[in-house]
Amino acid sequence: MRAFIAIEISSEIRRALTLLVKELQKEGIQGRWVPLSNIHLTLRFLGNIQNEHVVEIVKLMEEVAKGFRPFTVSLEGLGAFPSAARPRVLWVGVGDGQDALSRLQEQLERGLVSMGFPPEEKAFKPHLTVARFKFPKEEVRRKVYQACRKREKKGWGAMAVASMVLFESILSSEGAHYRKVKEVALS
Repeated sequence: MRAFIAIEISSEIRRALTLLVKELQKEGIQGRWVPLSNIHLTLRFLGNIQNEHVVEIVKLMEEVAKGFRPFTVSLEGLGAFPSAARPRVLWVGVGDGQDALSRLQEQLERGLVSMGFPPEEKAFKPHLTVARFKFPKEEVRRKVYQACRKREKKGWGAMAVASMVLFESILSSEGAHYRKVKEVALS
């Protein structure tokens, strides 16, 4: 199964992102918009895992969760990877609560590496992906750059982080569909 560990976003944040996406589309930004039901805060993409590893991964999630109380994160800013001038991924960032989120991710990462998963190559940059661009035209790149500049400090709200979820990603011709395998509450 193709899997990842993530934090689900609140309905309030989902509503704020709905308005943001509508604004960006009105501004003429064309891309592959992530279905709002699929937006989440990824802690670790696992790739293809064997079914027998699910139990070990859930055990690790439960162990890590014991060391964390629920906390709040704020979502703010609009940016792009690798940069606003050369966008491939358009995202909303994390402000307050980023330290707790990073510690949670680091502990998961350490445990996954000890289980034999290859270490994550890129540094953890918590974000919500809202759109992707394969080969954006100059006009789209310019509009994305302007949109990011205009919203680099904008707040989208805050949400409680009280659990993490192991998801299965099911790919189809319509795109990815995510199935919740196991939700683990923070202590």
